[in-house]
Amino acid sequence: MTTGAYSTTLTAALQVIEGIIKLHIKAEQEAAYVRTARLRKTSNYNSINFNPNNYEDGTTSTKFHPAISQLEDRISLKKQFLPVLGLNIYADGSKIEDKTGSVFCVMEEDITKYEWMAQLSPFNTVFQAELLAIQEACLWESKTNQHIKVWSDSEWSLHSIASIDTKSPIAQQSQEILSKINKH
Repeated sequence: MTTGAYSTTLTAALQVIEGIIKLHIKAEQEAAYVRTARLRKTSNYNSINFNPNNYEDGTTSTKFHPAISQLEDRISLKKQFLPVLGLNIYADGSKIEDKTGSVFCVMEEDITKYEWMAQLSPFNTVFQAELLAIQEACLWESKTNQHIKVWSDSEWSLHSIASIDTKSPIAQQSQEILSKINKH
């Protein structure tokens, strides 16, 4: 005769081991998320305040017709680096520890003509910082009435700006700036 032994494990212990969040905790987290992200109201969860102004509102929609924008002619997703004669703008964003920043630099040959930089909130992401740098570079270009190439190594940001379905308000604002530049 063969006998076997087994032991029982508490459900709570298994949930911790598996990384399963208890239902009441998940419900509280979801309620805080909905209040902050969707209802745009300040919320508190686990002694942490969440202010909707610290987060993007991803419910905005495109404000221009895709056929008019010609974004595909304005944004190249090719991995090439061929600076044009004249002015080139280099845009970047970064996050180191709790500091997030955006910068763009206008160069002609090897001479710096203009620099712009901004320190963002620690809650901002690198993606937002890179988008902001590109947006500010496009805005600067729009004021010059010149065709200037804006360079970025952020493929993710460029895809977001090129996408007509983007939910990022910063990418949508960049699209609007680019569509206005096209009209000059």
